[in-house]
Amino acid sequence: MRLKLKYALPLVQTLVAVALLVWTDRWETALTRLNDMPGAPPSFTLLIAINAPLAMPRALVFPHLPGLWRDITFVLAIAVLWYWVALNIESWQQRRRFLMFSWTPLRLLGDMIGVGTGLMCALVLSRDFVGWRDYGFPPVLSLTGWLWFILCTCLPILWSVVLIVLFTRDFIYCLLPPKPSQAASD
Repeated sequence: MRLKLKYALPLVQTLVAVALLVWTDRWETALTRLNDMPGAPPSFTLLIAINAPLAMPRALVFPHLPGLWRDITFVLAIAVLWYWVALNIESWQQRRRFLMFSWTPLRLLGDMIGVGTGLMCALVLSRDFVGWRDYGFPPVLSLTGWLWFILCTCLPILWSVVLIVLFTRDFIYCLLPPKPSQAASD
């Protein structure tokens, strides 16, 4: 029995998210004994970098959720995000198109939201780079923390580029008139 990508990818990402959240909780519990404001643990920074499109909704909505619901909602959002990614990978392999709305105004709106999310990731990352220039490199960059730095920097860049390029391509494709051979097949 072959496990489909649309089930495997969200399951693996959900398990990774739960493991990183448990690691974050243990880290914060241990460091809170020594420091009342220990900062974000590397495991949480990695979790946000892996799921960069969810960083802004998490920052705006999740502080208003009580206790454990914050983590449960975040893990569910991660599962939905990666299910959508898996569906789009399969759709791209079959038709070279995103799995989007068929009604043109909704599709254009979805494309603009995708590009906006990519721009938001780039904006947040560029703001972090400007802060690094003023204060030196981030504290996570050291001889032992270089891998964390690479992962936590490259993953949001990758998300940003992929979202901007692919959704812009789909936006332009949606605005262009269809070719006669495509109009007959759609």
